[in-house]
Amino acid sequence: MFSSEATFNLEGKVFDAISYEPLPGATVQLVEIPKGTFTDVKGRFRISNVPFQKVTVKVSYIGYKPSLISDYDPRENNELEILLYPEVKATQEVTVEAVRSKDNESAILNFKKSSTNLSDGISISEIRRLPDKGLSSALKRISGVTMFNDFIMVRGSNERYSSAMLNGVTLPSTEADKKVFSFDLFPGDFVENVTLVKSFTPDLPGNFAGGVVQLNTIDFPASSSFKISVSSNYNSNLVQKDADFITYPGGKYDWIGIDDGSRQMPSGFPASRSEFNTLLNQANNPFDTTGAKNKIENLAKNFKNNTLKQQQKTVSPLDNRSISLQYSSSFEISDYLFGLTANGLYSNEFVSQIIQRNTYLSNFDTLYKTFGGKYHRSVNLGSLINLALRTPGGQIYALKTSFVNNSDDEILILDGTDLGYQFLEFKSRSMHYSQKALFSSSLQGNNFINPLKLKFDWTLNLSNFVKDEPDYRRFRFSRQLLDAQYDPNTPFVLELLANQQGDGTRAGRFFSNLKENKISFQSNIERSFATTKFKAGFLFDQTSRKFTARSLTITMSPYLSEDIYALLSDYDNLDKILDPSNFRYEDGLRIGEDSKLSDSYQGNERLFAGFIMFEQKFSLFNLPIRFIGGVRLENNLITLSSHNINEEPVEISYLTNDFLPSLNLILLTSKNSNFRASINRTLARPSFREFAPFAFYDYYELSLVQGNPNLRRSLITNIDFRYEIFPSLNELYSISLFYKNFQNAIEETIFPQQSELTRTFANANGTAKNYGVEFEIRKNLGSFWSPLKDISIISNLALISSNVEVNQGGKGTEDNRPMWGQAPYTFNFGLFYQNQNTGTNIALTYYTFGKRIIRVSQVGVYQAKDPHVYEIPQNYLDLAVIQKIGIFDIKFAIRNLLNARVYYEQNGKVWGLTKIGTSFSLSLTYTSL
Repeated sequence: MFSSEATFNLEGKVFDAISYEPLPGATVQLVEIPKGTFTDVKGRFRISNVPFQKVTVKVSYIGYKPSLISDYDPRENNELEILLYPEVKATQEVTVEAVRSKDNESAILNFKKSSTNLSDGISISEIRRLPDKGLSSALKRISGVTMFNDFIMVRGSNERYSSAMLNGVTLPSTEADKKVFSFDLFPGDFVENVTLVKSFTPDLPGNFAGGVVQLNTIDFPASSSFKISVSSNYNSNLVQKDADFITYPGGKYDWIGIDDGSRQMPSGFPASRSEFNTLLNQANNPFDTTGAKNKIENLAKNFKNNTLKQQQKTVSPLDNRSISLQYSSSFEISDYLFGLTANGLYSNEFVSQIIQRNTYLSNFDTLYKTFGGKYHRSVNLGSLINLALRTPGGQIYALKTSFVNNSDDEILILDGTDLGYQFLEFKSRSMHYSQKALFSSSLQGNNFINPLKLKFDWTLNLSNFVKDEPDYRRFRFSRQLLDAQYDPNTPFVLELLANQQGDGTRAGRFFSNLKENKISFQSNIERSFATTKFKAGFLFDQTSRKFTARSLTITMSPYLSEDIYALLSDYDNLDKILDPSNFRYEDGLRIGEDSKLSDSYQGNERLFAGFIMFEQKFSLFNLPIRFIGGVRLENNLITLSSHNINEEPVEISYLTNDFLPSLNLILLTSKNSNFRASINRTLARPSFREFAPFAFYDYYELSLVQGNPNLRRSLITNIDFRYEIFPSLNELYSISLFYKNFQNAIEETIFPQQSELTRTFANANGTAKNYGVEFEIRKNLGSFWSPLKDISIISNLALISSNVEVNQGGKGTEDNRPMWGQAPYTFNFGLFYQNQNTGTNIALTYYTFGKRIIRVSQVGVYQAKDPHVYEIPQNYLDLAVIQKIGIFDIKFAIRNLLNARVYYEQNGKVWGLTKIGTSFSLSLTYTSL
C-alpha cells in the first residue's frame, strides 16, 4: 500500500542508446503529475517530492524517439537508466524498460562499449570483492597489465610509458628516481571506478604509450549513506615469531606517518656543502683561531642518536590495522542540488621479508653476494572531500580536494661478501624513512548552453607533492676474508675513512627533499549537429620541481683512540658507536660531507596543448559506424639546472613541438557488439630525474642510479584493433590486437664500473617494436546450467612480443632484445560466487606473467650474449570470502596462497630473491543507508 503523504525523489540518467553518451537538455516529465525537469550536462535528472505511487515517465529529446517508462514503482529504489534511440518518425513513441544495475561492473562495461577509446576498467565494487589489499594490486587484474614495485606496466611498455589522472588531471610522479605514480598512495575507497585507456584520442594528454589510468570520484551520491570499515592483516613471515621484527625508536608522530623532527638535520647546521667545507678547512688549519673544531664537534653531537638504536618487536594482528570512514549525501535547497562525499582513511602495516641480493662483474664472477631481511612499516593517512552543485538550469560545479600522506620506515640488513675487488665479508645496516604527501584540489565546471546545444567544461587544478627522506642512515662493517680464514673471531669493523670527505655509502646520513608544484587549466567545448559532433579544447600545465640532497659522512681522526676503535665492531648497537661523547676531533669520530653539486637540481616543465576532433556517425551496408578523428598540438618546454659529476654547470632547455594525429573507427556490428580500429601517434618525454646527472646509491640493489642530460623524447605510433561482444549487462567477450613503434625509446641500462654498478637511462637507436593480442571474457555460468547462476568467471590473457635494437657504444655492442619490462604473457583467472539471497561472495583468483627484463645490462661490457636481469614467472593464488550479515559485511582474504617468491636471474644465476610470505586479512564493514 502507498501512503498518501509520502514522497520520493526520482533520479536517473538519459543516454544515447547507440554511443551510450549522456544527453544534456532532455525533457523528463511525469504523465500523471504536472512535474518535470531537464537533464544536466552529464545526462542526469532529479525530480523531487514525487508522491509515493507508481508513475509513468516520459523522456524526449530532439532527434530521438520519445520513450515511456510505464508503472515505475518507487519501492524498487532504483536509479533509472534511460536509453533513447535515434529518431525515425517524429511522432513515434517507444515503450521501454529502464532499470539501474546495482553492480557497478555494468557501468564499467557500458563505458567500455560506448567509449571513443579502447579502454578497460575495474569498478570499486569489484575491487572490494577481490582479495587484493589495495588499488595497485587490483590493477593487475586488468588485461595486459603487470605491476612492478606498485608501478603499472601496460601491454609490455615499462612503467615510465604510462600515466595517471585523477578526475581528468594528470598526477605527478611520486618517486624521485622514476617517472611513475605509486597507486598504493591513493586508497581504493576514494574512487568510484578506475578506467585504463589504451588508445589515444586528441582530448587526452599525449604523453603515454602503454596506458592512462583514470581515477574518478563521485559528484552526486544516489543516496545518503555512512560507512565505516575496520580491518587487520597478518603475514606468515611474522606468524608466531616473537620479537622477530626489527625497528628503532622513532618520533612521537610516526603512528600517523609524520616525522616530528627526530630525523631532521640539526638546527644551525651549515646550509650548504660549501659552507660546511669552509668550516672543515678551518678545523684542519693548525693555526685556526675560529674554534672550528669545537663547532664541528658540537654539530656532530646535536644529531639525534635514539633513531640508531635497534629494537626487536613482536607484531600482532592488531598492529596491522586500518580504518576507513565514508559519508555521502545529496540534498536540495530551492531547486539547487548539492552533493557531498567525504572519505577518511588510516592504515598501519608491518611487513617482514627475507631477501637475497647478488651482483656480478662483467665476466659474471660474483661481485656481491648477500642475504638478509627487510623490515618495513607503512602508515597511510588520507582524506577526500567532494562538493558538487547542480543549478536549476542543469549546470554543474564541483570542488574536489584530496590529501594523502604515506610514510615508509624501513630497516635493511644485508650480510654478505665482496668478492670482486676487495675480498671482504661485510654486514650492511641501513635505516630509511620517507614521507610522501600529495595534495590535489580541482575546481570544475560542466556547463550546457541549451539554446546552442553547446557543452562547455573546464578544470582548474592545483597540486603539490612532497617527498622527504630525512636521515637515511647507512653503515657497512667489514673484515678481510683472509683474516677471517685464519681467525674466525676477527671482528667486523665499521668502514670509516680518516679524510675530510668520507664515504656516505659506508658510513653516513643522507638527507633529501623533493617538492613538486603543479598548476593546470583545461577547457573543452563540444557541439553536436545531428550525426556530427565537434570537440575542441586547450590545456595549460606548469610543473616545477626542486630536489635537494645532502650526504653527511662519519669519519674518524687519524689518531683514533683505542676505546672508540673497540666500539666500531658493535654492528647491532649503532647508537653506542655514534654516541655524542665519541665525537672528539683530535682522537675520536668526526663528521664530513661527500655531497656533490650534482646531487641537487631544479626543473620546470611548461606545456601548452590544443586539440580539435570530430565524430561522424553514418551507415555502410546497414551497419552503424562512428568515425572519430582529430589532431592534438603539444608545445612543451623542459628546463633543468644542475651540475655534472665534475661540478660543471648543466643547463638543459628542451623544447619540442609535436602534432599528434588520431583516427578511430567503430563499427556497431550489432546492438551488443563493436569492431574498433585505431591509429594514432603519442610521445614519451624524459622526466626531470632521467635528465638530472644526480647519482644516488641504491642500498637495496647495491648500485648507483644516475641521469642522462642527453636524452630525447620518444615518438610512438600506435595501431589497435578490437572486437567486443556484450551478451548482457555484466558479460563480455573481446579480442584485441595492437602494434606500437617507438622512435628513440627510453630504456634503462646498467654497467659495471671499477667497484660498483651504475644504472642510467639511454635512448635506443633505431626503432623499437611492441605488438600483441589480448583476450578477455566475463561470463555468468547460469547460461550453461541454471543451478550455476550465482557463479561467474572473469579471465584475460595477453600475449605480447617486443624488440628493440640498442647500440651501446663501442665495437660489437649491438643489443637486440625485448623492451625493458615486457612480459611475453600475462594471465588472470577469477572464479566468483555471488548469492544475493544469502549475501555471500567468494572470489578465487589466479595471476601470473612471463619472464621479463627488469634491469638492462650493457652488451659488450658483460661477457654474455644475454646479460640482462630477468624476473622469473611465479604463480599467485588468492582467496576472498565476504558474508553480509544485516548491515555488516565481513571479509576474509588470503593472498599468495602458494607462497610464491619474487625471483630474479642474471645469466642463469640468482640475482635476487624475496620471500614475501602469505598474508591473511579480516575486515568488518558497517553501512547505513
